[in-house]
Order: sequence, then C-alpha cells, then structure tokens
Amino acid sequence: MMQAVQNIEPLKQLPKVGFIGVGAIAEALITGMCAAGERRATFLLSPRNASISNGLAGRFPFIRVAADNQAVVDGSDILFIAVTPQIAADVLGALRFRPDQSVVSLIATYDMARVRGLVAPASTIARLAPVPAVARRLGPLIMYPAVPAVAGLLEGLGQLIQLPNEADLDALWTVTGLLAPYFGLLDETAAWLVRQNLDGAQARMFVAAIFEALSVTAAERSGEGFDKLREAHTTPGGLNEQSYRELKAAGWMSLFSRALDLIQARMQGRATLADRLP
Repeated sequence: MMQAVQNIEPLKQLPKVGFIGVGAIAEALITGMCAAGERRATFLLSPRNASISNGLAGRFPFIRVAADNQAVVDGSDILFIAVTPQIAADVLGALRFRPDQSVVSLIATYDMARVRGLVAPASTIARLAPVPAVARRLGPLIMYPAVPAVAGLLEGLGQLIQLPNEADLDALWTVTGLLAPYFGLLDETAAWLVRQNLDGAQARMFVAAIFEALSVTAAERSGEGFDKLREAHTTPGGLNEQSYRELKAAGWMSLFSRALDLIQARMQGRATLADRLP
C-alpha cells in the first residue's frame, strides 16, 4: 500500500548579512538580532576589530569572520556599513559592490547622496541609527527610507521608526548625541553624593533608580507633554522648583538646544568637530 506523500514546506532561506566595521554600535545591533539564540540571518563580519568580531562568532554559531572587507561584500545580500566617518571614504572606495545588494549606513555624518556615491552600483540604500541599548532590545532605531527587508531584520529590537524624509532622520539622529551628557549628569550627581560621604556604589544605585523611574514615567506619559510632567513634579516653593529655577537662570536649558544645533550642523556638513559653544 502506498503511503501518502506529506507536503513538507522547505526551510526559509535566511538573508546573508554582512558588517563592514564592528565597533560598539555594530556589536549592540548584532547582539540584539541574535538575542536568545534567535537566528534571523547568517552574519559575516569584517576582521578589523578582531576582539569584537571573534567574540561574536564565538557566541553565535551562525556568525563568521571574513578574511577581509571585500569578502564581506561578496558574501552578503544586506550590508551594514559601521565604520567611522574619518575612514569611511577610504574603506568604501576600495570595495566593489553589486547592484542587487542592500546597503545600510550607520555613519551619522554621511547623507544618502554621499553614501550612494561610495557604494554604487548598489541601489537600495538606507541610513540607520540604533542606540547601544538595542543589544537588550530597548530604545529607538530610526531608519530612512523604509526598506522592508531591513525592517524585517530589525523588528522587535526596540522601537523601529521608519521616516518619510532624510531631514527627519538627521533631526532625530542629532538627539542621540545626548547619551553622553545624560550619563555625565548621573556621574556628577553621584559624585556630589560621594562628597557628602555616601558610599559610591550606594550613590550610583540611588541615582540610577531615580532616573530609571523618571524614564519609565516619561515613556508612559509622554502624550501629556514633558512640560506637564515637569509641572507635576514641581511643588510651589519646593526643592524641584528651586533647582529648575536656578539651572534655567544659569542657561542650562538653552545649552542643550545650542549643543544640538551644533551637532545638527555637523550632521549636515555646516560645522566640524572643532566647532564649540560660544
């Protein structure tokens, strides 16, 4: 008696994803895509940062380190460019790309036109800005333009925001320049507590807990407007009213906007790293 032949669906072909440049942001992005052993793609990494590349390959069996950058290009369908702006033109100018490849640039100060000129004849190009917390699948990832194949790789890694124009991307990318000032604020606050003779570990834990609670509140109630949240956390004649009044009078609030203006100007090629606040 003949047995019925079962209709077995073939295994889905995984995309081949390459990374040119494997620094801290690329490591976070790859870690997020591979979290909990999830296999979204096969990965091919450039060997330049050997400690990070080899470390990732040792953690995940579907990650390999290529012999050189051209081998990464040759073996990839989707290619992430994560080199620093200072060397990007030299690195990319030495490589040969294919028309059928998708290229995703993580270079903040390179606009679409500049990236396109360096990766031709590749024609599907996007710019992407993740934050380090993407390794834990937290925080925003901003991308322009929408590329479905790339979006599929990033789904669930955080809040994926696909933008309609490049100016919006540059504006949001500018704000990612506040990560270091944020931790600088925490460090200064904890250091002040240590000067009051508190234990350093206890001071850092306390400061982290306060700002974590504030971040959760901001995320949950952002629809109210941050000005409303500031008012809700201010008692007339209280401690928060005093600190906000003193900091605002000293120009603290406007300094953030001025720093963002400088960063945005650098993103758009109107300023350099050497430009400073007056």
